[in-house]
Amino acid sequence: MKIKKRNIFRLIWFSLVAVFFIWQWTTYQSRNLPEETFKNDNKVSVEKSSDEITFLANNSKNQNEIIFFQGGLTDPKAYAPLCREIAENGFTCHLIKMDWRMPQWDYKKIETMFDLKNGKYIIGGHSQGAKMASQFVYENPALMKGLFLLGTSHPRDFDLSKRTLPTVKLYGELDGLASVTEVMENRNKLPKNTDLIEIKGGNHSQFGYLGKLLTDETAEIDLTKQQRLTAQALIEFFNKIESGN
Repeated sequence: MKIKKRNIFRLIWFSLVAVFFIWQWTTYQSRNLPEETFKNDNKVSVEKSSDEITFLANNSKNQNEIIFFQGGLTDPKAYAPLCREIAENGFTCHLIKMDWRMPQWDYKKIETMFDLKNGKYIIGGHSQGAKMASQFVYENPALMKGLFLLGTSHPRDFDLSKRTLPTVKLYGELDGLASVTEVMENRNKLPKNTDLIEIKGGNHSQFGYLGKLLTDETAEIDLTKQQRLTAQALIEFFNKIESGN
């Protein structure tokens, strides 16, 4: 009888663990993407490869291009609507696909994907992707024209404060994975000319088209509004770099 009860307990425990991990995995999948996200039109052409999804800005005179790192474990397609909007506003955007969805293992792949020495790229990303974008800037001074960080408390382990680099950090008021407190604690490690922009009512998950991630707080604005505010801030930042302001 004791052996039978123990087996039943194990079955229940393993079932609960399996359900938890399945639920966790589903929250990292992209969802509810706008229908036009991957469609070609007169403004944007979409190209897909094993390493990236490129949103080409058609007929744009802008010289700079955007390199976007996905968050850790997240489906890269979750950032496709934001990347498309960036392209619709004149900046070709390269959404990088990381092996095993882990930017910390695969962030250096861009060294072979692009001619980074031509000085026309602005790099950034969300969450762990933002961390690794800042890591790349730290390891490769003067390669990038700018840095953008979404939903992250990084850089934490290294110091960019002596760098002069156009930088913007967007953070959600209700981010449960990179809290406002953590963001402020590490702001002295950012380049001194960094713009900090708080998304009022925003959380961590809504920087992408994702489920609500574990430990994240509930947003007080909807996904559409957080995406719009994020895109507006980034496009303004990119335009400043393009114009040399």
